Amino acid sequence: MNNSLLWLVVGLVVLAALSALMKRMGTGGGPRALEGALPYRRKDYLLSKAERSFYEVLRQALGESDVLVFAKVRLLDLLWLPKGTAKAQSLRNRVISKHVDFVLCDRRELRPLLVIELDDKSHDEEERQTRDAFVDRVLGAAGLPILHLSARWTYSTRELSEQVRAAISGAAVASGGRTR
Repeated sequence: MNNSLLWLVVGLVVLAALSALMKRMGTGGGPRALEGALPYRRKDYLLSKAERSFYEVLRQALGESDVLVFAKVRLLDLLWLPKGTAKAQSLRNRVISKHVDFVLCDRRELRPLLVIELDDKSHDEEERQTRDAFVDRVLGAAGLPILHLSARWTYSTRELSEQVRAAISGAAVASGGRTR
């Protein structure tokens, strides 16, 4: 067997082995790679206990208004990039896996009005603060206000209602892109 033929055979064996390995790992192989039982399971709760508690208070604070509350919304679902934006895919990739806690939308048009982030102790960590600052910048660039509220055991519906309405109307004082 000459050298060229030997290298061709070795290359084909390596490709076959890699293909088999990828199929076993569930990568590649197209739709057939996902045949059979999938390991996904439904979560028991969409929101943590703190988020659920805040959600109920927020609904009470809004009362019978023209505002709807959505929870755990992907950041990319709130934004769009103009056609021809340079590095559009890179910009999408930076936000695609991020979500925000709550989004308030106009009931008639479902237009996003305000993002609310419920900040617990995890927001004190440097990595989380970097993430929060980036999300604040992104939302600021898109013209969508964000209201950061500290997680608490109890909330005043009156105070929360005032904060939300002020943030939506733009009367809230912003500091570095963050509405407090």
